[in-house]
Amino acid sequence: MAGPGNIPSEKWEAIKLERFLRYANTFYLSIGMEAYDHQGRGKMRALFLRCLFIALILNLNAVLLSELIYVFLAIGSGTNFLEATMSLSFIGFVIVGDLKVWHIWRKRDQITQVVRQMEQLHPREKHQQEAFEVAKHLSGYSRYSIFYFGMHLVLIWTYNLYWAIHYLVYDFWLGIRQFVRMLPYYCWVPWDWSTNSSYYLMYVSQNVAAQTCLSGQLAADMLMCALVTLLVMHFSRLGRRIEEHVAGLVSPQQDLAFLRAAVVYHQRLLQLCHNINEIFGVSLLSNFVSSAFIICFVGFQMTIGGNIDNLVMLVLFLFCAMVQVFMITTYAQRLLDASQHIGEAVYNHDWFQADLRYRKMLIIIVKRSQRASRLRATIFLNVSLVTVSDLLQLSYKFFALLRTMYGK
Repeated sequence: MAGPGNIPSEKWEAIKLERFLRYANTFYLSIGMEAYDHQGRGKMRALFLRCLFIALILNLNAVLLSELIYVFLAIGSGTNFLEATMSLSFIGFVIVGDLKVWHIWRKRDQITQVVRQMEQLHPREKHQQEAFEVAKHLSGYSRYSIFYFGMHLVLIWTYNLYWAIHYLVYDFWLGIRQFVRMLPYYCWVPWDWSTNSSYYLMYVSQNVAAQTCLSGQLAADMLMCALVTLLVMHFSRLGRRIEEHVAGLVSPQQDLAFLRAAVVYHQRLLQLCHNINEIFGVSLLSNFVSSAFIICFVGFQMTIGGNIDNLVMLVLFLFCAMVQVFMITTYAQRLLDASQHIGEAVYNHDWFQADLRYRKMLIIIVKRSQRASRLRATIFLNVSLVTVSDLLQLSYKFFALLRTMYGK
């Protein structure tokens, strides 16, 4: 008990694994989805989430279908080519969101296994969490995530509500000109929505669909980045443990026991990385392919001119696509660097006085660490910061092709 002159120490609270996953879970819950099994969930809650999920996905795909019909009709008739290319950017974004939601839902059991394995490895005691620098990793991930989803929410809703704000400012408030009803996204429906109250229903429907798509995309990206952050934390801790070990101070058996434990730990991390690639490989590939097309189409729209309203919205959309690419490649690079550091830690630690068997085992560990763990977009692409330059080159090739077709 603290005396009158003593200051009581602050109560320490362990950082649970759920703290890393809360942002992804929040966005998944907003569309009625859970990416992995949560223990102790009620049946009524599960039923409500399922109904919400079905309603939102049906609305999203109805809006997607109306946009696809508009593009096919515009290209087939040879009219509204610029609007059609602009719609293709949005369609690509929606298709990727749809694909991510479906793929995560299909991989739910695998995600549950990965999360359970992460929970088994997660440090719980105060001295363990300090050694793993859990607070530091959580703080860094939280800052990136808040910027990432905050920026996307601001930009997407600025885009979605652009015409509503346009009406309020120019027509309702200033009375400068008569408002022409516009929807955020070009679409086709078998009735004239601009002359009746269905306009408001379609406006709300498109906004809800956009948020559904955005939530699916953000949740998948942040779930992957959270798991990668945890992997980086474990790789970093393993590297520090190896570097701090001084071989030869204890018996050879104890040194070999330490090395065996490090190898087993390393193998678990490698298997977790493999599982994460199996879960998110398709999502990563769709991310980069769609980003290449989005950058291409948006750049094309900006170079041929257009009204200022469309250009402002396109700049916002382009910025979102680029930030998404940089977010993913940054975390992929961190995983690559942390994995490669294991070999450096083995070489740098004090092994000179160790037993011969110990030193021979080090060679095997160094050789394995040279095949670094990395994020893979299936078998087609290894993801790192270098991927950004590859993506921009691909986007420019599509852009040049589109400009040539438009010129003819």
